[in-house]
Amino acid sequence: MPAFFRRSVALASALAVGSSALVAGGTGAAASLPGSNNVLTTSNGGTSIAVFNSSQTVVHSPVPEAMKEVSWSPDGSMASYVDPDNGISMVRWNGFSAWYQVPPTPNVVRSSPVWRGTGGSVVWAEKPSGAPWRIRYTTSTSGVDFGAQLSPADGKHYRNPDTGPDLRVVFQRQDDNGGQPGGVPAVLLYDPSKPQAERITVIDDNGSNPAFSPDGTKVAFVRNGQIVVSDLAGENEVVVTSNAAAHDHPTWSPDGRTIAFRQGSGVAQAAADGSQAALPTVVTSSGNGIPAYRPQNKDRAARLAGTNRFTTAVRVSQSHWKTTTDAADRREQASSVVLSRSDTFADALSGSALAAAKRGPLLMTQPTILDVDTSTEIQRVLAPGGTVYLLGSPGAISTGVEDAVRALGFTVKRVAGQDRFSTSVAIAKEIDPTPDLVLLSTGMNFPDALAAGAAAGSYNTPGSTTSAVVLLTNESVMPASTKAFLDTLPANDRTIFGIGRFATQAATRYDADAVPVWGNNRYETAAITGWTFFGGQHYAGIATGLNWPDALSGGALMAVLNGPLLLTPGTAPDLGLDAEIALDFASGSIRTALVFGSAPVVSDRQLQQAGQWISGPLGASVVVNPTDVGLTARTGAESRAAATAGQPSVRTPEEAAAAARSLPKRLGTAG
Repeated sequence: MPAFFRRSVALASALAVGSSALVAGGTGAAASLPGSNNVLTTSNGGTSIAVFNSSQTVVHSPVPEAMKEVSWSPDGSMASYVDPDNGISMVRWNGFSAWYQVPPTPNVVRSSPVWRGTGGSVVWAEKPSGAPWRIRYTTSTSGVDFGAQLSPADGKHYRNPDTGPDLRVVFQRQDDNGGQPGGVPAVLLYDPSKPQAERITVIDDNGSNPAFSPDGTKVAFVRNGQIVVSDLAGENEVVVTSNAAAHDHPTWSPDGRTIAFRQGSGVAQAAADGSQAALPTVVTSSGNGIPAYRPQNKDRAARLAGTNRFTTAVRVSQSHWKTTTDAADRREQASSVVLSRSDTFADALSGSALAAAKRGPLLMTQPTILDVDTSTEIQRVLAPGGTVYLLGSPGAISTGVEDAVRALGFTVKRVAGQDRFSTSVAIAKEIDPTPDLVLLSTGMNFPDALAAGAAAGSYNTPGSTTSAVVLLTNESVMPASTKAFLDTLPANDRTIFGIGRFATQAATRYDADAVPVWGNNRYETAAITGWTFFGGQHYAGIATGLNWPDALSGGALMAVLNGPLLLTPGTAPDLGLDAEIALDFASGSIRTALVFGSAPVVSDRQLQQAGQWISGPLGASVVVNPTDVGLTARTGAESRAAATAGQPSVRTPEEAAAAARSLPKRLGTAG
């Protein structure tokens, strides 16, 4: 078994930073997220999680290590917990693997990690030495704390966060008493959709340990040792417990009908409507467990494929882009089409980033004849007069094809240079003459550039303040045209990444500060590229690493969806190890795995395995050629607004560089 995989299983102990001298704080409620099947779990700080109401009875830590304050991702695939080093780690629902979610920070105690909304971010409480408790957040698959503080910096203590089905958070506030929380706690609501000054409101001025209902309309909290439910205005209270025992740590069932809680030294549950207040149902009478319901939602593995490279590109386009004549079509309206030749990859390697920037699909044609299926798809997605970008000179896509596109009523813009390297420069200039990120990749082979295209394109959303391009190298040699373009970019205004071993060599010779992003082979490089540039993604793309056409059109779609393109040896019996690891690590946030190409290209077995790796106990549904991909994906200003609340978005150049540079240490390969 490769060492990389063994590190994925034992990663939660790879970074041991002692902070045991700090004083721990109260445990928050576990996230109450919607789902099916009310599977209750409890954790008591041991090396396993107890599972009730399920055929599964326990989840063991594979490390093994103590797991405190467990909460579950929206699909039930991953559990977050506070590890012994005061980092936040994740364990797979079946105990197969463990990962750092937020590595330890010296002299910081952490508590109450909870998943947020659709799983794109995680929220927790932490107490730096000598400072009050505070609430922070970051994307759920960061592996690095790139988040920000959610609670005010006003000297008060903020703890015990919980989340609901959207970006809102409830938490507890207390005054400071000699460096520790003191006085009567209050329950607060944070709503990022409101103006900055109005985002935090008081729900109840005498309550602690709040828990958001799965539908986001109510909050359960503790008052005088009993569980109470109110609406978000603090009104319409319902008493959930009234027996003599002390109660704490409430958590809602995924269907919203039941609330579980600590009762004395055990765990009990009662109806949320108060009908069992005097006599809650005892789940376990001892063990000091903290309850957390595990939501169970099905994820999806989807194949996008046609009978050849032309129709596969069409199916990829149809999965996301609207029929322009259908006003009722809810898919995104394309603003353009990028057209590549179908017989060689040379001019197309930078095309995925251009397609994302110009907001349209990447389609293919024969060099001298406009493909019929491609012609039909252009007319479906693009309004008359729209722009079709041709990649390469007339020697790549003939003037006959250009004339045929014009005859359909579209504007044609050719983006070309004298060779593949200068063509990549021309494409870069079309995206942004002064990009913030430059991803260098060899132009002499396709795999690294395809993964780079999805990453770079994710920055090029409408209205984005950050842009990225893919430029080509001649293996480890910097071509004159590529160097000339880089020379125009002020060093302080751009960050260069070398994607792949050869491009990294070229990049670091040109700029000693260039960021290396590469693995031992094309599959590992693609996985590390995804790890570097993405966090909290809801989509992951998978294509064969043995050929380029399906990955080219698929990479353009992944750029629009803000998700990585992973590569697999498509004709092998199983998914590649690197793709498996990438899917496993991000399974708490990935809702859909997209496989590009037909079964002879990427097998049905690999398609099913992709669904298994992203899903929880309910597994994943398998579909072919869906036409609703990305209906819930965020783009443009929407994505940036979500990012302020810790939801999925591209990393800043600084974050991407830090993520890449942290990988050797996080994966245990640092010397």
